[in-house]
Amino acid sequence: MNQLKEKLMETAQRLRQASQEIEAVPGLQSQSKAMVERAQRLESNLFTVALFGAFSAGKSSFANALMGDLILPVSPNPTTAAINKIMPPTDAYPHGTVRVVVKSQAAIESDVLRSLEVFQIHASDLQSGLAKLASIEVAEIAPNAKPHYTFLKAVAKGLPEMSAHLGGELIVDMQAFKGFVAKEEKACFAEFIELYYQCPLTDQGIVLVDTPGADSINARHTGVAFEYMKNADAVLFVTYYNHAFSQADREFLLQMGRVKDTFELDKMFFVVNAADLAASQEELDGVLAHVEKNLLNCGIRNPRMYPISSQTALLGRMHEAGKLAGSAEKLYRQRMGTPDGQPLAASEQALQQSGMSRFEHDFFRFTLEELTQIAIDAAYTEIKRTDRMLQEMIVLAEAGETERQERKDRAIAQKQAALQAIQKLSVASEQLDLDKEREELLYYVRQRLFFRFNELFTLAFNPAVLKDDGRNLRQTLKTCLEELLRSISFDLAQELRATTLRLEKVLNRFGQGIIQRCSQAIAEHAAGLSLAAYQPRQIETPAFAEELPVGPDDLQAVLHLFKNPRDFFEQNGKTAMRDELEKRLQEPVSSYLANQGEKLAEQTARVFAELVETEREHVAQQVEEYFTGVFAALDMQLDLGLIREKQQTISRLLA
Repeated sequence: MNQLKEKLMETAQRLRQASQEIEAVPGLQSQSKAMVERAQRLESNLFTVALFGAFSAGKSSFANALMGDLILPVSPNPTTAAINKIMPPTDAYPHGTVRVVVKSQAAIESDVLRSLEVFQIHASDLQSGLAKLASIEVAEIAPNAKPHYTFLKAVAKGLPEMSAHLGGELIVDMQAFKGFVAKEEKACFAEFIELYYQCPLTDQGIVLVDTPGADSINARHTGVAFEYMKNADAVLFVTYYNHAFSQADREFLLQMGRVKDTFELDKMFFVVNAADLAASQEELDGVLAHVEKNLLNCGIRNPRMYPISSQTALLGRMHEAGKLAGSAEKLYRQRMGTPDGQPLAASEQALQQSGMSRFEHDFFRFTLEELTQIAIDAAYTEIKRTDRMLQEMIVLAEAGETERQERKDRAIAQKQAALQAIQKLSVASEQLDLDKEREELLYYVRQRLFFRFNELFTLAFNPAVLKDDGRNLRQTLKTCLEELLRSISFDLAQELRATTLRLEKVLNRFGQGIIQRCSQAIAEHAAGLSLAAYQPRQIETPAFAEELPVGPDDLQAVLHLFKNPRDFFEQNGKTAMRDELEKRLQEPVSSYLANQGEKLAEQTARVFAELVETEREHVAQQVEEYFTGVFAALDMQLDLGLIREKQQTISRLLA
């Protein structure tokens, strides 16, 4: 067991010991239970690390380098890939076990029908949809539609084998796991895959989530990616050396930029893979500066960037494990500049040269040391709180009989006053501030959308698509318009997800403020009561619509402004169409935000009301229990000697 895990286990044991000491003490039962629950969280402590990056970024190679072996195969088409979780083994799922959760019939049908709509094909169910695949003219497929066609062909090919497993799960071995990752006709049916594997990474209690590429066509992956971005303990984004950021990369990074400031800690790490391709340090510095500039354009300032050669790091780790042979050993010699006949370079040298040592030093310091220490500090705060409660009980019990009676008389009135103060606490100003914050956030969502409008229009109506190549230009124009509407609705939905996270931060700030105000309100009535720390809440991200209340047919008249590609791109045609579309989309965008904003308003109002009610009840319960202990001490219902022993024991736990 590593030292950090030992610290967690030791702290958990101290919590349990403190809990046992006070479980029978009047007024401390809830505190005893809370410490047991915190101990359980420490004992099962896992750190979730989410790995993001687009196709060909080298995510699998980087993940394998982290784990020290060729575990994740490369997917040939990650647009259809599933989410892969590398988990620490358990008694139920020993090393090498793979759990494949298969999509339901409804989910795969929804995916298929959505992809068919890209080709203007509408179907009522899965079978009828797949039957229409033959009607798609392969030569007419636009570049942005090709992943959808590949997905549809994969479903058609894999359905006979996978239909019996839809909505269920499979327990398979490592060989079958590689098939589910590398074969499109299997990967497209997997909702997610859990591989239970013992390696240096999972030994630290880390769960590595390898997400589908940022260019995944699965609509659900957008929401899943956001949840991992939001909830993971650390986020790794991998880009390939000298590869330009794709539009999918940019959209993902924009979302990271939107939410980065809502996190209490900066948990993002950016990896520039295949850094060994740099011909010189000057060239590498230039690439890193380019990446940093792109990140800044996406709202990500002062990023933690690491140039890494995943392949060199993996070869070094495989050498350390005695798994290098043949061509792999030859490649390792080349990478490390080791002549034939000479001993292979030590793995530590390879990790240093590859850049992996620097990354892992910073990464593990954050995920393990910093986050572990935060959890341990919170645990000791609970033990200190218990120690103060016992000390006050001792002081009360040691007072003379007359003083105890006087204090008891005062305590009866103080208890009622404290409970009344909690109920009288007004949250009207917080409610008004929450509504104002939400309205302002939605206003800026609209502003940013139209600030980006020119960019989104240019991406949809671009020279690579709108050209005289024999295809029906009117149909191509309609496809471009559909792409623009998809991009706008996607951008708005992403903005609203980020808005939810911003509102969650506001709600938790209000929650902390309510506890502080409760503390102030009851301080004069219950001076010895130290309220438990506020526990932040998470707002479930609503399922925002990814479709505007307007379709291509409603805007068909605007397309008649198009004369020919030359007029469009070299004259004023593009500007005229863009301006007209921007004008006509003002109302649909406002309507979309109004409808989705109502959904957000209802949810935040409900969560805030629940928060206020729950916190009031929790504080009132603490007041009740506090005075139960006070009365027990004043009525001499405590074994004073025993309470002293318990307080001394808990005091030693803090040493």
